[in-house]
Amino acid sequence: MSFLTGKNPTLQQASQLIRSSCYPVLLCHVDPDGDAIGSLTGLGRALHHLGRQPVLACADPVPSDLGFVPGSELIVQRVDGPCDLVISLDCSEWSRVGHFPHLSPAGDIPLINIDHHVTNLGFGTVNLVDALASSTAEIVFRLLEAMTIPLDKDLAMCLLTGIVTDTRGFRTSNVTIETMEVALRLMRAGASLRVITQQALDRRSVSAMRLWGAALATAQIDERVIWAVIPLDLSRATGNAGLASFLISAEGTDAAAVFVERERGRVEVGLRAAPGFDVAQVALRFGGGGHAMAAGCALQGSLEEVQEQVLAVLQANLARQRLTYAGRDSQPQ
Repeated sequence: MSFLTGKNPTLQQASQLIRSSCYPVLLCHVDPDGDAIGSLTGLGRALHHLGRQPVLACADPVPSDLGFVPGSELIVQRVDGPCDLVISLDCSEWSRVGHFPHLSPAGDIPLINIDHHVTNLGFGTVNLVDALASSTAEIVFRLLEAMTIPLDKDLAMCLLTGIVTDTRGFRTSNVTIETMEVALRLMRAGASLRVITQQALDRRSVSAMRLWGAALATAQIDERVIWAVIPLDLSRATGNAGLASFLISAEGTDAAAVFVERERGRVEVGLRAAPGFDVAQVALRFGGGGHAMAAGCALQGSLEEVQEQVLAVLQANLARQRLTYAGRDSQPQ
């Protein structure tokens, strides 16, 4: 069960900071996913209910498949106005918010860090972090519950989008009875599970399908690790989201990696693990983070160099995990 229940002091501290603010700025991570956008818009709508004037910001545009989320059209990529509170959502470290240096934790503006990544660095004035939660949206729900802010249909739609997308339709190992109870309450408030699954999980553009086809043609598997690459000429297109999760469904694999080449010698790496394995520590080793079964990082170097570095560490790490599990299995019961 999540520790963010009842009269948790961290929830109370976050609530007090929010109630004492007038111009909060809400930020989610670069290359936003459904949990980032859902948490951002859901909390933003709740703060409007309180009479605040929140600014919702993301360094990157909202993906087209998340354009159905209520309030996503309000998200901006620059913040120029007044700010007396910063709230980061779904970011394991401050650098994940992108280009907002004037809102840095090193400044005088208080910062609430709301996240569920096990690798979160605790960079906030208040750290509302629960690695047991299914999603950041679930933590936002707990915060609004503690603040007795009522749900409406659009707010519920935002938060359910975050939960559904980050759990891949309630299929990840961190889905609990409490998660399902939250989802049920959001659906009772008017959120449509059918619309969310159709728009965010089931539909893909033709360009995304073509990109996946090209990437899958590069797929290789070795030592129970499967990986694929997306070179720069393809990475300028959109649609690689979810590819790593698709790769880990391959039979006989313990982990999957997708290497995406970007401008200026940067390579983004998406990692996924099969149940029972952990890729978060590998991502952390290269300056990234995430969950045990879904993590990522970004490195400088050529596509070939980054592949070699990450795959060597990943395969060695998985080999140690297999030995650990084998040792546990051999212990007398």
